[in-house]
Amino acid sequence: MNMKRTTITCGLAASAIVIAIAWGLLAASLIPLWAAETAIVVAFPVLVLFLGLWWRAPGGEEDIPFIGY
Repeated sequence: MNMKRTTITCGLAASAIVIAIAWGLLAASLIPLWAAETAIVVAFPVLVLFLGLWWRAPGGEEDIPFIGY
């Protein structure tokens, strides 16, 4: 169970970091708008998915139900 939670936490953190870096680089005008948009559009669904999995990870159930995304 611990490995599952650790893996999910790493995925959640990685997607949040990508969004934060893209936003920061855009704010500093270091990357064009389309590059920041691409990074955010790709990373946001991953963030939502990993957040749902992270929320369900401590549960004792083997099957993770459909989280609606």
